[in-house]
Amino acid sequence: MVEYKDYYKILGVNKNASQDDIKKAYRKLARKYHPDTNPDNPEAEEKFKEIGEAYEVLKDPQKRARYDQLGANWKQYAGAGTGRPGGQRTYTYDFGGKGFDFGDIGSGFSDFFEMFFGKGAEERFSNLGFDFGSNFESGFGGRRSRTATSQKGQDTQSSINITLREAYTGTQRVLKLQKEGKTRTINVKIPRGVKDGSKIRVAGEGAPGVLGGQAGDLYLVIKISPHHFFTRKNDDLYCEIPVTIKEAYYGAKIDIPTFDGRVMVKIPPKTQSGKTLRLRGKGMPKLRGAGYGDLYAKIKIVLPERLTDEQQRLFDEFAKSYDENPRVNIIV
Repeated sequence: MVEYKDYYKILGVNKNASQDDIKKAYRKLARKYHPDTNPDNPEAEEKFKEIGEAYEVLKDPQKRARYDQLGANWKQYAGAGTGRPGGQRTYTYDFGGKGFDFGDIGSGFSDFFEMFFGKGAEERFSNLGFDFGSNFESGFGGRRSRTATSQKGQDTQSSINITLREAYTGTQRVLKLQKEGKTRTINVKIPRGVKDGSKIRVAGEGAPGVLGGQAGDLYLVIKISPHHFFTRKNDDLYCEIPVTIKEAYYGAKIDIPTFDGRVMVKIPPKTQSGKTLRLRGKGMPKLRGAGYGDLYAKIKIVLPERLTDEQQRLFDEFAKSYDENPRVNIIV
């Protein structure tokens, strides 16, 4: 089985590293593991070859793009066979004023490299459905006979946390993006009414395109933090409103909070605990289309925790004189 080669890891750089960063990393490692400074050290010799192979791919934008594009499919690609030609190859590298010939230390590049860039690679790419047109270059120094086809870069995804109030009013975020070794900032507008899990598309901010192709898109997934008072279901809001026994029995006007301020609502006399009041248009704004959802306020009768002696005496007299038992009428 062909062993996968992570060329970025070998050079100690990330996948967004600039060409200059890649060159610096290669030169530093090449000096460290050069056979002249590590005589009779097979491990250093093998490491030096591996570093050179990684640099050969990543220093060339076309080879790097091909490697990035098919990295996720390398197992399927390997199934088409390596197509490695017989014999040895000789490749010479410059790591800062001094060249080194791989022919001096044995065989050429790995089977993994030959799989992607060696003899027969064009046919294997075509078998996987990748069309590089009539300028496909097979291996090193190979002739160019077709024009490569550019391809759009991969879409990427990230998440943004917002509050329920921000989802109600709409908001924006300033994001720092790092591409090709450079950091820049962009402003992203989050429309009001977004739901948990909604996706916002930022065009052209995904992975870079292949062979000059258009960059992919960035999708921002909205994560809405739980609210301490409201619960959201689609475009409607739900809450519980505490009322006293007196307010529930005699009726009252109570304040119900909304994201637009407090609203005065009249509850009728003898309102039972659990009764739900509907406030039209006081829910969340609708993401697509005009209007708002509704707010549903559930009445919760709260018993007093402390009574004066006189209140306790009156309550005891009331309890003795009150003989209605609603539970006897329950049918299950």
